[in-house]
Amino acid sequence: MSEEPIPTVAEVVESWNVPAGAPVAARIRNSILVAIERGYDDPQLVADLAVGPLVMALGQLEVGLADARRRIEELERALDDRDGSEN
Repeated sequence: MSEEPIPTVAEVVESWNVPAGAPVAARIRNSILVAIERGYDDPQLVADLAVGPLVMALGQLEVGLADARRRIEELERALDDRDGSEN
């Protein structure tokens, strides 16, 4: 019975599929890889290094989505007002 080799922490992080258009995610992944290269390769530490930036990125995403929703609602109201004034 052949056992597959256990991947290193760096190999696991390198396997994270980060989309090309996601610069924040790519920066987080690359920063973690740099930390691993410098000897900080404990899996728990890697998780800790990832969580903080992910929480900050999620917060920015939430704020951006809330702003987009507000702007969409304003545009819908403006369209409704315009459609109502044309009749």
